[in-house]
Amino acid sequence: MTNSRLHAAIALGAALIVVAFVALVPSVPPASAESQAQRICREQGIAPRSDGYEYCLSQATRALYWGEPALARSFARVAVSAREACLGSGLQPQTTGFQACFDRETYARGLMVHADAAPEYGPQIADHP
Repeated sequence: MTNSRLHAAIALGAALIVVAFVALVPSVPPASAESQAQRICREQGIAPRSDGYEYCLSQATRALYWGEPALARSFARVAVSAREACLGSGLQPQTTGFQACFDRETYARGLMVHADAAPEYGPQIADHP
């Protein structure tokens, strides 16, 4: 075997080893639904440990588990708008009155989010044996 053929065989073998290594290396897993929900809540201006953060985090995480990132963002906006509405009515954060207002506002605004969402129909029970 000549030197050029030997070098070509070595280069081909090295390339095949690199390709096999890349194929076998596990891909980087996507961020968890909770970490994505935390990011969405922060992007909407809801800081951790603030009023509305737990609501935003729970609803956004649930929507991401369902595979609905747009719905997660909608619920983050619900938390922001409910918080602003309660602050606008003169209630102080960290009070029971504020929490009651926030609960009412998020419930009502959350219903509107669900009402605006297009229905998705799954398999019908009657279609299955």
